Amino acid sequence: MIQPKIESPLSDGYAILRWESDAQVFRKETYDYTYHFYECEDTGERFVTPELANLNTAQVYNQYREKHSILFPEQILAMRERYDLTAARMSLFLGLGANQYRHYEDGEVPSASTANLLRLASNPSTFRGMVEEKRGELRPNEYLKLVSRLLELIDQEGASHRVGGFMTRSTPPITVEEPDQYTGYVTPDAEKFAELVLFFFNYLDNLFKVRLLKLLFYSDFYHYRLTARAITGQRYRAVQHGPVPQEYGQRLQEMVQRGQLTAGFHPSLVQSDNGAPVLAYKAARKPNMDVFSESERHVLAVVLQRLGRKSRREIEDLSHEEKAWQDNEAQKSIISYQTYAYDLNALRLA
Repeated sequence: MIQPKIESPLSDGYAILRWESDAQVFRKETYDYTYHFYECEDTGERFVTPELANLNTAQVYNQYREKHSILFPEQILAMRERYDLTAARMSLFLGLGANQYRHYEDGEVPSASTANLLRLASNPSTFRGMVEEKRGELRPNEYLKLVSRLLELIDQEGASHRVGGFMTRSTPPITVEEPDQYTGYVTPDAEKFAELVLFFFNYLDNLFKVRLLKLLFYSDFYHYRLTARAITGQRYRAVQHGPVPQEYGQRLQEMVQRGQLTAGFHPSLVQSDNGAPVLAYKAARKPNMDVFSESERHVLAVVLQRLGRKSRREIEDLSHEEKAWQDNEAQKSIISYQTYAYDLNALRLA
Protein backbone atom coordinates (compact mmCIF):
# COMPACT_ATOMS: atom_id res chain seq x y z
CA MET A 1 0.00 0.00 0.00
CA ILE A 2 1.21 3.51 -0.79
CA GLN A 3 2.82 5.26 2.17
CA PRO A 4 3.18 9.07 2.46
CA LYS A 5 6.71 8.65 3.87
CA ILE A 6 9.22 5.78 3.64
CA GLU A 7 12.88 5.17 4.36
CA SER A 8 14.89 6.38 1.41
CA PRO A 9 17.11 3.87 -0.43
CA LEU A 10 19.21 6.84 -1.60
CA SER A 11 20.30 8.08 1.85
CA ASP A 12 19.97 7.45 5.57
CA GLY A 13 16.91 9.74 5.73
CA TYR A 14 13.35 9.50 4.50
CA ALA A 15 11.54 10.05 1.25
CA ILE A 16 8.23 11.91 0.90
CA LEU A 17 5.46 10.91 -1.47
CA ARG A 18 4.86 13.53 -4.17
CA TRP A 19 2.67 13.74 -7.24
CA GLU A 20 2.29 16.07 -10.19
CA SER A 21 0.50 16.31 -13.52
CA ASP A 22 2.39 14.68 -16.35
CA ALA A 23 1.91 13.12 -19.77
CA GLN A 24 3.06 9.79 -21.16
CA VAL A 25 3.17 8.41 -24.68
CA PHE A 26 1.73 4.93 -25.13
CA ARG A 27 1.49 3.37 -28.58
CA LYS A 28 2.08 6.73 -30.24
CA GLU A 29 -0.67 8.49 -28.27
CA THR A 30 -0.22 10.94 -25.41
CA TYR A 31 -2.20 10.62 -22.17
CA ASP A 32 -2.34 13.03 -19.24
CA TYR A 33 -2.11 11.43 -15.80
CA THR A 34 -0.98 12.06 -12.22
CA TYR A 35 2.63 10.97 -11.83
CA HIS A 36 3.53 9.65 -8.36
CA PHE A 37 7.08 9.46 -7.00
CA TYR A 38 9.08 9.58 -3.79
CA GLU A 39 11.50 12.43 -3.20
CA CYS A 40 14.48 11.90 -0.89
CA GLU A 41 14.55 14.53 1.87
CA ASP A 42 18.36 14.62 1.94
CA THR A 43 19.27 14.52 -1.75
CA GLY A 44 16.10 15.67 -3.50
CA GLU A 45 16.39 12.71 -5.87
CA ARG A 46 13.26 11.03 -7.16
CA PHE A 47 12.41 7.35 -7.38
CA VAL A 48 9.35 5.12 -7.70
CA THR A 49 8.49 1.89 -5.95
CA PRO A 50 6.81 -1.01 -7.78
CA GLU A 51 3.47 0.08 -6.27
CA LEU A 52 3.85 3.60 -7.64
CA ALA A 53 5.03 2.33 -11.01
CA ASN A 54 1.88 0.20 -11.25
CA LEU A 55 -0.32 3.14 -10.24
CA ASN A 56 1.28 5.43 -12.82
CA THR A 57 1.05 2.87 -15.60
CA ALA A 58 -2.52 1.87 -14.74
CA GLN A 59 -3.74 5.42 -15.27
CA VAL A 60 -2.39 5.45 -18.81
CA TYR A 61 -3.58 1.94 -19.66
CA ASN A 62 -7.06 2.76 -18.33
CA GLN A 63 -7.40 5.73 -20.64
CA TYR A 64 -6.06 3.80 -23.62
CA ARG A 65 -8.52 0.96 -23.04
CA GLU A 66 -11.41 3.40 -22.68
CA LYS A 67 -10.50 5.29 -25.85
CA HIS A 68 -10.16 2.15 -27.97
CA SER A 69 -12.96 0.08 -26.32
CA ILE A 70 -10.53 -2.61 -25.15
CA LEU A 71 -11.79 -5.06 -22.55
CA PHE A 72 -10.36 -4.57 -19.07
CA PRO A 73 -8.60 -7.43 -17.23
CA GLU A 74 -11.61 -8.12 -15.00
CA GLN A 75 -13.82 -8.45 -18.09
CA ILE A 76 -11.34 -10.82 -19.73
CA LEU A 77 -11.23 -12.96 -16.58
CA ALA A 78 -15.04 -12.86 -16.22
CA MET A 79 -15.45 -14.04 -19.81
CA ARG A 80 -13.31 -17.12 -19.22
CA GLU A 81 -15.07 -17.92 -15.94
CA ARG A 82 -18.41 -17.44 -17.62
CA TYR A 83 -17.48 -20.06 -20.21
CA ASP A 84 -15.98 -22.31 -17.48
CA LEU A 85 -12.68 -22.67 -19.32
CA THR A 86 -9.01 -22.58 -18.41
CA ALA A 87 -6.80 -19.78 -19.68
CA ALA A 88 -4.96 -22.29 -21.87
CA ARG A 89 -8.23 -23.36 -23.52
CA MET A 90 -9.21 -19.73 -24.15
CA SER A 91 -5.84 -19.21 -25.81
CA LEU A 92 -6.51 -22.24 -28.02
CA PHE A 93 -9.90 -21.00 -29.22
CA LEU A 94 -8.55 -17.51 -29.92
CA GLY A 95 -5.42 -18.75 -31.65
CA LEU A 96 -3.07 -17.22 -29.08
CA GLY A 97 0.11 -18.51 -27.48
CA ALA A 98 -0.38 -21.07 -24.71
CA ASN A 99 -0.05 -18.55 -21.84
CA GLN A 100 -1.11 -15.38 -23.61
CA TYR A 101 -4.70 -15.23 -22.35
CA ARG A 102 -3.45 -15.33 -18.78
CA HIS A 103 -1.21 -12.34 -19.52
CA TYR A 104 -4.24 -10.34 -20.64
CA GLU A 105 -6.05 -11.28 -17.43
CA ASP A 106 -3.03 -10.00 -15.51
CA GLY A 107 -3.17 -6.61 -17.20
CA GLU A 108 -1.14 -6.80 -20.40
CA VAL A 109 -2.75 -4.57 -23.03
CA PRO A 110 -3.58 -6.56 -26.19
CA SER A 111 -2.92 -5.31 -29.68
CA ALA A 112 -5.79 -3.72 -31.61
CA SER A 113 -6.46 -6.91 -33.58
CA THR A 114 -6.41 -9.12 -30.49
CA ALA A 115 -8.58 -6.64 -28.63
CA ASN A 116 -11.19 -6.92 -31.36
CA LEU A 117 -10.97 -10.70 -31.19
CA LEU A 118 -11.50 -10.66 -27.43
CA ARG A 119 -14.55 -8.46 -27.76
CA LEU A 120 -16.01 -10.75 -30.39
CA ALA A 121 -15.38 -13.73 -28.12
CA SER A 122 -17.32 -12.07 -25.31
CA ASN A 123 -20.50 -12.81 -27.28
CA PRO A 124 -21.47 -16.47 -26.65
CA SER A 125 -22.97 -16.83 -30.12
CA THR A 126 -19.78 -15.63 -31.79
CA PHE A 127 -17.60 -17.65 -29.45
CA ARG A 128 -19.53 -20.78 -30.36
CA GLY A 129 -18.32 -20.32 -33.94
CA MET A 130 -14.73 -20.14 -32.67
CA VAL A 131 -15.31 -23.36 -30.74
CA GLU A 132 -16.65 -25.11 -33.84
CA GLU A 133 -13.45 -24.22 -35.70
CA LYS A 134 -11.40 -26.02 -33.01
CA ARG A 135 -13.78 -28.96 -32.56
CA GLY A 136 -11.25 -31.42 -33.96
CA GLU A 137 -8.82 -30.56 -31.14
CA LEU A 138 -11.36 -31.20 -28.37
CA ARG A 139 -12.42 -34.38 -26.61
CA PRO A 140 -16.04 -35.27 -27.44
CA ASN A 141 -17.25 -34.81 -23.87
CA GLU A 142 -15.38 -31.50 -23.59
CA TYR A 143 -16.98 -30.24 -26.78
CA LEU A 144 -20.51 -31.25 -25.73
CA LYS A 145 -20.12 -29.69 -22.28
CA LEU A 146 -18.86 -26.39 -23.70
CA VAL A 147 -21.54 -26.16 -26.39
CA SER A 148 -24.20 -26.88 -23.78
CA ARG A 149 -22.83 -24.05 -21.63
CA LEU A 150 -22.80 -21.65 -24.56
CA LEU A 151 -26.37 -22.49 -25.55
CA GLU A 152 -27.41 -21.87 -21.94
CA LEU A 153 -25.73 -18.45 -21.97
CA ILE A 154 -27.28 -17.56 -25.32
CA ASP A 155 -30.73 -18.39 -23.92
CA GLN A 156 -30.02 -16.34 -20.79
CA GLU A 157 -28.93 -13.32 -22.81
CA GLY A 158 -32.13 -13.49 -24.79
CA ALA A 159 -34.13 -13.27 -21.57
CA SER A 160 -31.81 -10.98 -19.63
CA HIS A 161 -32.54 -7.44 -18.55
CA ARG A 162 -30.45 -4.65 -17.06
CA VAL A 163 -30.95 -3.27 -13.57
CA GLY A 164 -29.42 0.20 -13.30
CA GLY A 165 -26.31 -0.76 -15.26
CA PHE A 166 -25.10 -3.18 -12.59
CA MET A 167 -23.72 -6.64 -13.26
CA THR A 168 -24.66 -9.53 -10.99
CA ARG A 169 -22.29 -12.26 -9.85
CA SER A 170 -24.37 -15.21 -11.09
CA THR A 171 -23.98 -14.77 -14.86
CA PRO A 172 -22.05 -11.54 -15.39
CA PRO A 173 -22.70 -10.13 -18.87
CA ILE A 174 -19.46 -8.85 -20.31
CA THR A 175 -21.08 -5.93 -22.10
CA VAL A 176 -23.62 -4.70 -19.52
CA GLU A 177 -21.82 -1.42 -18.94
CA GLU A 178 -18.37 -0.55 -20.15
CA PRO A 179 -15.82 0.55 -17.53
CA ASP A 180 -14.72 4.14 -18.03
CA GLN A 181 -13.42 7.14 -16.11
CA TYR A 182 -16.87 7.64 -14.54
CA THR A 183 -17.04 4.09 -13.14
CA GLY A 184 -13.45 4.15 -11.90
CA TYR A 185 -12.51 1.77 -14.73
CA VAL A 186 -14.34 -1.19 -13.22
CA THR A 187 -17.65 -2.76 -14.19
CA PRO A 188 -20.42 -1.62 -11.81
CA ASP A 189 -20.88 -4.37 -9.25
CA ALA A 190 -24.21 -4.66 -7.39
CA GLU A 191 -22.83 -7.11 -4.83
CA LYS A 192 -19.95 -4.90 -3.75
CA PHE A 193 -22.22 -1.87 -3.61
CA ALA A 194 -24.61 -3.72 -1.30
CA GLU A 195 -21.86 -5.08 0.96
CA LEU A 196 -20.28 -1.62 1.19
CA VAL A 197 -23.59 -0.16 2.33
CA LEU A 198 -23.99 -2.96 4.89
CA PHE A 199 -20.43 -2.37 6.11
CA PHE A 200 -21.16 1.20 7.16
CA PHE A 201 -24.56 0.38 8.65
CA ASN A 202 -22.93 -2.41 10.66
CA TYR A 203 -20.25 -0.18 12.21
CA LEU A 204 -22.03 3.16 12.59
CA ASP A 205 -25.03 4.13 14.68
CA ASN A 206 -27.61 6.70 13.62
CA LEU A 207 -26.44 6.53 10.02
CA PHE A 208 -28.75 8.33 7.65
CA LYS A 209 -28.71 8.81 3.92
CA VAL A 210 -26.56 11.93 3.50
CA ARG A 211 -23.71 10.59 5.63
CA LEU A 212 -23.91 7.17 4.02
CA LEU A 213 -23.70 8.53 0.48
CA LYS A 214 -20.62 10.62 1.31
CA LEU A 215 -18.92 7.61 2.89
CA LEU A 216 -19.60 5.61 -0.28
CA PHE A 217 -18.12 8.41 -2.39
CA TYR A 218 -14.96 8.65 -0.33
CA SER A 219 -14.52 4.86 -0.29
CA ASP A 220 -14.71 4.53 -4.05
CA PHE A 221 -12.62 7.60 -4.84
CA TYR A 222 -9.97 6.92 -2.19
CA HIS A 223 -9.49 3.38 -3.47
CA TYR A 224 -9.13 4.78 -6.97
CA ARG A 225 -6.61 7.27 -5.60
CA LEU A 226 -4.46 4.36 -4.37
CA THR A 227 -4.96 1.81 -7.15
CA ALA A 228 -6.54 3.52 -10.21
CA ARG A 229 -9.62 1.32 -9.68
CA ALA A 230 -12.89 2.04 -7.88
CA ILE A 231 -14.50 -0.46 -5.51
CA THR A 232 -18.12 -0.58 -6.66
CA GLY A 233 -17.85 1.04 -10.09
CA GLN A 234 -20.72 3.34 -9.16
CA ARG A 235 -21.08 6.67 -10.96
CA TYR A 236 -21.27 9.69 -8.66
CA ARG A 237 -23.16 12.88 -9.44
CA ALA A 238 -22.50 16.29 -7.83
CA VAL A 239 -25.74 17.55 -6.27
CA GLN A 240 -26.66 20.11 -3.62
CA HIS A 241 -25.61 18.08 -0.58
CA GLY A 242 -22.41 16.72 -2.15
CA PRO A 243 -21.48 13.75 -4.38
CA VAL A 244 -24.02 10.91 -4.43
CA PRO A 245 -24.19 7.58 -6.25
CA GLN A 246 -26.35 7.79 -9.33
CA GLU A 247 -29.80 6.24 -8.76
CA TYR A 248 -28.93 5.57 -5.12
CA GLY A 249 -32.60 5.50 -4.16
CA GLN A 250 -33.26 2.62 -6.50
CA ARG A 251 -30.15 0.81 -5.30
CA LEU A 252 -31.22 1.07 -1.64
CA GLN A 253 -34.79 0.03 -2.43
CA GLU A 254 -33.48 -3.05 -4.24
CA MET A 255 -31.53 -3.95 -1.10
CA VAL A 256 -34.75 -3.65 0.93
CA GLN A 257 -36.54 -5.92 -1.54
CA ARG A 258 -33.72 -8.47 -1.29
CA GLY A 259 -33.92 -8.45 2.51
CA GLN A 260 -30.48 -6.86 2.97
CA LEU A 261 -31.88 -3.67 4.52
CA THR A 262 -34.99 -2.76 6.45
CA ALA A 263 -36.61 0.63 5.96
CA GLY A 264 -39.06 2.71 7.98
CA PHE A 265 -39.80 6.33 8.79
CA HIS A 266 -37.98 7.70 11.82
CA PRO A 267 -40.46 8.43 14.65
CA SER A 268 -39.25 11.99 15.29
CA LEU A 269 -36.94 13.24 12.51
CA VAL A 270 -38.17 15.22 9.52
CA GLN A 271 -36.34 16.61 6.51
CA SER A 272 -35.33 20.24 6.97
CA ASP A 273 -36.19 21.30 3.41
CA ASN A 274 -39.77 20.04 3.17
CA GLY A 275 -40.73 18.68 6.58
CA ALA A 276 -41.27 15.16 5.26
CA PRO A 277 -40.44 12.29 7.65
CA VAL A 278 -36.95 10.84 7.35
CA LEU A 279 -36.70 7.34 5.89
CA ALA A 280 -34.29 5.35 8.03
CA TYR A 281 -32.50 2.21 6.88
CA LYS A 282 -30.96 -0.54 8.99
CA ALA A 283 -28.81 -3.51 8.05
CA ALA A 284 -30.65 -6.83 8.08
CA ARG A 285 -27.40 -8.80 8.26
CA LYS A 286 -23.66 -8.34 8.61
CA PRO A 287 -21.59 -7.52 5.51
CA ASN A 288 -19.78 -10.25 3.61
CA MET A 289 -16.23 -8.91 3.66
CA ASP A 290 -14.99 -11.74 1.45
CA VAL A 291 -16.16 -9.85 -1.66
CA PHE A 292 -13.54 -7.15 -1.00
CA SER A 293 -9.85 -7.33 -1.87
CA GLU A 294 -7.12 -6.58 0.64
CA SER A 295 -6.70 -3.04 -0.67
CA GLU A 296 -10.45 -2.47 -0.55
CA ARG A 297 -10.67 -3.63 3.05
CA HIS A 298 -7.80 -1.31 3.91
CA VAL A 299 -9.63 1.63 2.36
CA LEU A 300 -12.85 0.83 4.21
CA ALA A 301 -10.95 0.80 7.49
CA VAL A 302 -9.34 4.18 6.71
CA VAL A 303 -12.63 5.80 5.68
CA LEU A 304 -14.39 4.42 8.75
CA GLN A 305 -11.65 5.63 11.09
CA ARG A 306 -11.16 9.09 9.58
CA LEU A 307 -14.66 9.99 8.45
CA GLY A 308 -17.08 7.55 10.03
CA ARG A 309 -17.70 9.61 13.19
CA LYS A 310 -18.21 12.88 11.35
CA SER A 311 -21.65 14.44 11.68
CA ARG A 312 -23.86 14.96 8.65
CA ARG A 313 -22.92 18.64 8.54
CA GLU A 314 -19.20 17.94 8.91
CA ILE A 315 -18.98 15.36 6.15
CA GLU A 316 -21.24 17.36 3.85
CA ASP A 317 -19.04 20.43 4.36
CA LEU A 318 -15.94 18.33 3.65
CA SER A 319 -17.46 17.10 0.40
CA HIS A 320 -18.18 20.71 -0.61
CA GLU A 321 -14.47 21.46 -0.30
CA GLU A 322 -13.64 18.84 -2.92
CA LYS A 323 -12.93 19.99 -6.48
CA ALA A 324 -14.91 16.94 -7.54
CA TRP A 325 -18.02 18.67 -6.21
CA GLN A 326 -17.12 22.30 -6.88
CA ASP A 327 -16.40 21.79 -10.59
CA ASN A 328 -19.50 19.68 -11.24
CA GLU A 329 -22.28 20.86 -8.91
CA ALA A 330 -23.60 23.67 -11.12
CA GLN A 331 -24.44 21.23 -13.92
CA LYS A 332 -25.04 18.29 -11.56
CA SER A 333 -22.50 16.40 -13.66
CA ILE A 334 -21.12 12.91 -13.25
CA ILE A 335 -17.67 13.06 -11.60
CA SER A 336 -14.58 11.62 -13.29
CA TYR A 337 -12.47 9.42 -11.00
CA GLN A 338 -9.32 10.02 -13.04
CA THR A 339 -9.70 13.80 -12.94
CA TYR A 340 -10.59 14.24 -9.28
CA ALA A 341 -9.56 11.25 -7.16
CA TYR A 342 -5.98 12.49 -6.77
CA ASP A 343 -7.14 15.71 -5.15
CA LEU A 344 -9.21 14.55 -2.16
CA ASN A 345 -8.92 17.11 0.63
CA ALA A 346 -10.61 14.97 3.26
CA LEU A 347 -8.35 11.93 2.71
CA ARG A 348 -4.91 13.21 1.89
CA LEU A 349 -1.96 10.84 1.83
CA ALA A 350 0.51 13.42 3.08
